[in-house]
Amino acid sequence: MRVTGRSRRGRKRGASRKPRKPGKNRRVRRRSWTVRHAAVVASAVLLVAGMGYAISRASIWGRRAGPFVLSEVEVVGNEVLTESEVVALSGLEVGTNLLSVSISDVERSVASSPRVERAQALRLLPDRIVVRLDETPPAAFVIAPTGECLEITDEGLVLPATERTALIDLPLITGAVGDMTPAGDGAAGNGTEGAGEVWATQEVHEVLEILRTAREVSPLLWMEISEVRIAPGSGLVIYTVADGAEIRVGSGALNSQGLNRLWMVLRDLRSRGEQVQSIDLTYRDQAVVRLRPGSGRRAPAGGAT
Repeated sequence: MRVTGRSRRGRKRGASRKPRKPGKNRRVRRRSWTVRHAAVVASAVLLVAGMGYAISRASIWGRRAGPFVLSEVEVVGNEVLTESEVVALSGLEVGTNLLSVSISDVERSVASSPRVERAQALRLLPDRIVVRLDETPPAAFVIAPTGECLEITDEGLVLPATERTALIDLPLITGAVGDMTPAGDGAAGNGTEGAGEVWATQEVHEVLEILRTAREVSPLLWMEISEVRIAPGSGLVIYTVADGAEIRVGSGALNSQGLNRLWMVLRDLRSRGEQVQSIDLTYRDQAVVRLRPGSGRRAPAGGAT
């Protein structure tokens, strides 16, 4: 029987093969995979352990590291207070360990000044702290018996003097008598007590009440008021910005009804271009107006309301 080449090649290849034992290569592959798996697991364990150690030592390293040393205090929101005044209030010192600074203590220290309404501090690594603040807005200037011109809030809190004062247009209170009383010593304040705080006298509080009420009646009426003088035995006298008119209020604070009547009179006179010399509000439900010479004749205005 003839044997073809194809069959010879087939037999030759088949004859060259060696029999293999079942399962041998499978065990080799399994052993190789197990070694790789163990190496990966060991590496992961070492990595996690290293990270844990680094985290546990981070605070210690940070306290010892040079970059976490305070080198700058940035102040934001100050208009009257200078940057150096705010830094002095905060108690911060350049060169301090930044991570040891208590942010809440910084905020409390800055806000302790009557000049500051609220304060917020922010730590910015590696070497900076930002202090943001809202300053207490003054409501008026008051001439103290000592002759000092002081800023005062709506509540009667006298603001301490600073290195600079903002150029603000506020009513001026004059004629105050008696020393400004420290908080907690019987002043007619809002009940807040604090070291170093100074409150206005009762007379000044009456003027502040008039200014608050005038602002509620109309901001334009409040802008008309240039000065309020406390006249002993005569009550209060208001002077206007436009023509320096003298407005006699009498004893006691004006209520909203009296200030509404005053605003109606002033608005009517301004619309006619009249120059006012004086307005007397001491009469019940009336405003007696005296015009400046050459501006018109004496006329009663603002009848019963």
